[in-house]
Amino acid sequence: MNIRSIFILGLLGLPFPSNAHHAIAGNYDAETIIEVEGEITDILWRNPHPQVSMRVVTEGGEVQEWGMATTALSNMRRWQIDPSFIKIGDKVRVAGNPSILVDHGLYISHVLTTKGEEVLLDRNAESRWSDNLIEMSETRRLGLGDTSAPQLGIFRIWSTNDNIPMLMPRDIGKTAEGRANLTEAALEVVDDFVWTQDNPLKNCALKGMPLIMEAPYPFEIVKDGENILWHNEEFDTIRTIHMSPDASTEGQPDSLLGYAVGHWENETTLVVSTSRINWGHLDGQGVPGSTGMEILERFTVSPEGERLDYTITITDPEYLIEPMTFGKHWVWYPDAVVGDYDCLVAAED
Repeated sequence: MNIRSIFILGLLGLPFPSNAHHAIAGNYDAETIIEVEGEITDILWRNPHPQVSMRVVTEGGEVQEWGMATTALSNMRRWQIDPSFIKIGDKVRVAGNPSILVDHGLYISHVLTTKGEEVLLDRNAESRWSDNLIEMSETRRLGLGDTSAPQLGIFRIWSTNDNIPMLMPRDIGKTAEGRANLTEAALEVVDDFVWTQDNPLKNCALKGMPLIMEAPYPFEIVKDGENILWHNEEFDTIRTIHMSPDASTEGQPDSLLGYAVGHWENETTLVVSTSRINWGHLDGQGVPGSTGMEILERFTVSPEGERLDYTITITDPEYLIEPMTFGKHWVWYPDAVVGDYDCLVAAED
């Protein structure tokens, strides 16, 4: 195995989860931003996080090899940022959050290219060095959907509005309010959870319900006979929503996504009940989920079709004292696509 392979496999062995917030929370100091300059020696374009190698020469002449990650390729496409802004051999300046697990590790939020363009790779990033910016497209930045096709109703590709918070807060098991709603059994699991060893999302592990519903990537809702399919780009996840009046969870096996039964409350609101879930997690951050968990979802499309409002209520008699309800919305862009995710994990040569 050559040096390049060892370095890349070392990067792939780090526990990068499936979105930027998760990666920063578990692996990087989100409160600190540092700058590094050097030559790009390798790039691995991959989901969930591209990997970049940089050779840095310090003022004292020390040569350092830095391993860096940045936002998913899927996010770049969603934000309409062409990843060709950086190439092997380029001498660039980058800024981001330093690793808390390894020396010379960074999660990149800004890149100053050889052309003097500053690329913003975080939806909340502001310019540091230049007015010549490559950033999220104006449509995506404003978070406004397109109203040109109301006739499509709910059946179209929906995109995350990056101007609103994530579906579930990341600190359910850490704040006093969140912990107050957890049973003693749940608190024991939360307090024993160690991110670096217990992270359920590392190495391209699949997400289950309910966390998959906050995946930031585009998804499509389509008809499949009498049923409805929810197809998300992340891990090419497909949920089947059974719409038959006779659909029942009776006798159905447990699974990561559970068994979903839906009905129309009116022409604009799809109501879905899901149970038989065995993912074992609620938020991916330590709060557990039992096989007795039940989920009620409401998808409501706006009259002009530009927005899909969503609420989710989670009931778990084993781990939650009271049901928890969260909400968000997605928007419609006619040019959005559900692409290939192609998550990569470390492999032996």
